[in-house]
Amino acid sequence: MSWVFLSLRKMQLKQRLSVYQNRLTQISQKLMDMQELAASVADGKITYQEATSGASSMFGTQLNFLGQSSNIAYQSAQIKTNAYLQQMQAINQNTGGQYQYALDPTSMTSYMQNGQIQPYLIFNEIYQEELKAYADQYAQTLNREEQDLEQEKLTLETQIKAIQAEYETVEEQEGQNIQNDAIKLS
Repeated sequence: MSWVFLSLRKMQLKQRLSVYQNRLTQISQKLMDMQELAASVADGKITYQEATSGASSMFGTQLNFLGQSSNIAYQSAQIKTNAYLQQMQAINQNTGGQYQYALDPTSMTSYMQNGQIQPYLIFNEIYQEELKAYADQYAQTLNREEQDLEQEKLTLETQIKAIQAEYETVEEQEGQNIQNDAIKLS
């Protein structure tokens, strides 16, 4: 009669194995989606093609990244541009307007237009740097999440192996108990 209890245990193990395998599949899929997302945001932007070809499970995450990165980069670039221009103006005033002549024109050509420093060019450069910095920070966060998922995946794989081993043992023992409990006709 102990084979009945073994059958029940086998059923429990099968259910637990199914739950763990399902979770393992979910984690594997999420890891692939996160790696794709990390590749998309590496340059600080998500292109239309990256957004449409990306995993649908990450679409909301992509939109959040776009909104946050753009907003943070814009605010930071605005503050830094204003600070830079104020600093340049103060230095120029303190030197009686001579500081602009001391600047290396080749280093300032990306900011100059018609011989004048253009704030929007400074802003654009700082904005692009801030987008990249946000993407790097975001990539670190994704990396930590991936490591956590990898650890959970490893734990699940270990538990699945243990359940499979116990299942095989219970199955063998159940077979032996059925044979032992069988009525023998002589």
